[in-house]
Amino acid sequence: MRETEYTYAVARIRANEQKMLSKSDLDLLISSDSYDAALRILSDKGWPDAAGGSVYDICELEMKKTRDFIAESVPDIKVFNALAVGNDFANLKSVLKAFFSDYDPEKYITCPYVCEPSLIIEAIRDGDFSSLPDYLSGCADEAYHAYTDNQSGQLTEIIIDRACVNTKFRFAAMAESALLNEINTLTAAVSDIKIARRSVSTGKSREFCLAALSGCGALDPQTLTDCAFEGKGLAEFIEGSGLPELSEYADADFTLLEMRCDNLITEKAKNYKHEIYGADAVVAYYYGKSAEIRNVRIILSAKLSGVPKDIISERMREIYV
Repeated sequence: MRETEYTYAVARIRANEQKMLSKSDLDLLISSDSYDAALRILSDKGWPDAAGGSVYDICELEMKKTRDFIAESVPDIKVFNALAVGNDFANLKSVLKAFFSDYDPEKYITCPYVCEPSLIIEAIRDGDFSSLPDYLSGCADEAYHAYTDNQSGQLTEIIIDRACVNTKFRFAAMAESALLNEINTLTAAVSDIKIARRSVSTGKSREFCLAALSGCGALDPQTLTDCAFEGKGLAEFIEGSGLPELSEYADADFTLLEMRCDNLITEKAKNYKHEIYGADAVVAYYYGKSAEIRNVRIILSAKLSGVPKDIISERMREIYV
């Protein structure tokens, strides 16, 4: 596909970027007197009218609007699939847990997705995974038996999470998105750092840690495990692996590490927002909107909980516009 075929999508994105929430808009939301007042501000800014809805409902409606906009704008579904495929693994995990806990699995589906959730539900119900797409079938079979044969929820999650990371890289390559590959490298690294540190704090073995790490991206699993279990050299290792922007957060609270990751993703998206060819401008807009929605979710949740305005401001992520 010629890169110029994305010019229509990019033109639509440029127009929609003008409607995104600015820093002054977020400040206005933070300073609003109540949850309902914040909802009125969002409605005036073009967000779906969801008076009386939960924070999840309001943010999900805006995310759905974003997904629909991208799906109808891009010339190649590979881009949309690369953005959505991670949710197939989230749905596999949710459906497995729901089935073996006697819950309705359809209530725990995450959108958007590439694989129809009904296929996942049917496969787990029948114990036959041949109808699932190739990137999901082997993982689903292995995870199912880890759950049924070994009664190991931890092993099940390891199997699914590792397959998810590998599949994200595969789909990013098919979409020919350099930005998505950068984002996947970053998020895989953050996930692995958390796994290694959590393995130590919960008394897991080195073998467990190595099995749980994705092995993708910039961080060598063996060296990461050694640094975590020996309690030294983690920051230097991360910096030397080409991720200096994460190194100072290597030993920080996970909330700070995740916030740093979110901000780095937005910074990376900004670097590509003015691309006029190829898929990267579409990916940048998607992650820019995701950051915006995350900030709104934080503000609305804080309003409901009575969190002081200065604390809300401290929790804000970088914005895209």
